[in-house]
Amino acid sequence: MLDGCDFALDGGPAGDGTSRFTRELPERWCFDGRAFGGYTSALALAAMFVHSGRPVAASLSVTFVDAGAPGPLELEVRDIRGGRSAAAVEATIRQRGRTIIAANGWFADGWQAPPSVDAPVPFERYVDPLPDLATAPPLDWIGEEYPSLRFAHRRGIDYPASLTRFADRRPEVALWVSAAGGDLTADPLEHPQIADVLHADAHLFDAPGKVCGFVDAWLLSLDLSLVWQPGAHLVPSTAWRLLEARGSVASGAVSAYGSLRGSDGSLLAVLTSQGLIR
Repeated sequence: MLDGCDFALDGGPAGDGTSRFTRELPERWCFDGRAFGGYTSALALAAMFVHSGRPVAASLSVTFVDAGAPGPLELEVRDIRGGRSAAAVEATIRQRGRTIIAANGWFADGWQAPPSVDAPVPFERYVDPLPDLATAPPLDWIGEEYPSLRFAHRRGIDYPASLTRFADRRPEVALWVSAAGGDLTADPLEHPQIADVLHADAHLFDAPGKVCGFVDAWLLSLDLSLVWQPGAHLVPSTAWRLLEARGSVASGAVSAYGSLRGSDGSLLAVLTSQGLIR
């Protein structure tokens, strides 16, 4: 279940266009003692929102430098460039003196309203009509297998029915996702784009994972990027999103790209990620 308190930060402005925060990384956001990169990336975005004071992010680019672990985190956010209508900021998350994440983001007032013309979606497989949410089977096994991923409800469209059924050699997936809030009448997050980051990191690698599998291979993320469409922040985190991903696998490496769309089919964000096979 997703709780806005998961992204609460202690600290604030430190002068010279810099803010410093602290946060405890709990065990429930880790896989076998290693931090879920989606959570630390979303935490970096949350810190950027607080530092910039702006309501909407245009883009986020994250580099995973080292693995985090349960325990205290230190976050530093600084201005790269600011202006009346847009700001570029940089966030660094450190733990025990080492950098685990470096992130950059753009925050722009022009993204507050939806586009006058909807952007074409990068996939042609599900356009008109969209897959039926009501008949899509629940993917409860994901949260049972990975407790750190219990932040969302999921329904499968083109998605394996179990962990052992991943390696079917076809590198694409599609599923419905929504934040699992405790109160169904309220959004658990002040900034719904934080949930987009969690969904992206949780499922982009599912596409190449259908080639290499997840039983005998571990995929190590190198980066994560999201580019949002204007108005994407207006869609509550508890609203259903269609996540589609495709990817490729090379010797020791994977690459993935995907998108998030609203239940009306409108494009919300384009996603990319690269990684290593271990």
